[in-house]
Amino acid sequence: MNRRQLEYFLAVARELNFTKAAESLYVSQTAVTQQIRVLEEQLGVQLFARTRRKVELTPAGKVFQSEAMGIMNRMDAAIQRTREASSGFVGSLNIGFTIGIGNTKISDRIQAFNRKYPNIVMRFKNLSPSVLLRQLKEGELDLALMPMFQEKYYAGICFRTVMRDHYVTILPRNHVLAQNQFLTWKDLKDEPLILAATPGSEIGEDLDIIESFIQSGLQPNVADHIEDVETIMFMISANLGVTILPAYMAIPAASRGKIVTIPIGMSKDQVDIIAAWMPEQENPSLEKILPFLDENIMKVS
Repeated sequence: MNRRQLEYFLAVARELNFTKAAESLYVSQTAVTQQIRVLEEQLGVQLFARTRRKVELTPAGKVFQSEAMGIMNRMDAAIQRTREASSGFVGSLNIGFTIGIGNTKISDRIQAFNRKYPNIVMRFKNLSPSVLLRQLKEGELDLALMPMFQEKYYAGICFRTVMRDHYVTILPRNHVLAQNQFLTWKDLKDEPLILAATPGSEIGEDLDIIESFIQSGLQPNVADHIEDVETIMFMISANLGVTILPAYMAIPAASRGKIVTIPIGMSKDQVDIIAAWMPEQENPSLEKILPFLDENIMKVS
């Protein structure tokens, strides 16, 4: 018994007509008749009751029809799973990301990846950049989608730049600068800055911003370092300071009545958003998702 015999049998069982079955299979009626005869001989039973007027399934044929359909389905599933497994299509990915990533085109790429590889299960964690980097190094994450602040803090990490984003200032709606269309570093030189960073700036989260002030001949007024962006938003709503963030992180702020976002800096003042993973990572699913995040050449720090 082979796949072709099952296909021919199911076609005849469906059409109850040898001529129509042959037409649906794009083969001759003789070929169908011969394969059905061989199948019946192998099984030792008659599958069809034939008369000049009609073709009917015998009781044995009805049983075999159900069994044959199951065999075909299992064969197709086995072939699919085998091909997927050999290509890394079946698996899982633990993906970490920072707040706001869903507001970028990265979410579209994740959606496209899921459409092509629906059997790769993705599990997501929303974490701060420093925690993402730590969990990546500890093997808890396969992939991290995050901003890169200072490349030296990412030594030993493989990464590729997925996109670049500009900075914006977030400040209270009743702030004297809130009506401006654009801000410079000088505009904020005396403002109490609440920077999104660990207290010790573990991975240089605030260095690019501070350097931008210094390069403009200014000394920033850093009031606090707070890693949780939601806490910063609350403090700004309470008129306790202002902050500077990549624009993608600030998109939800635009819907809040008490704060506003305004672009700041020059076109060169941008932050890279990267996809990062460990070089020893052997998860075959990782190889499948990386092409979807390929905007620049891969770098190894």
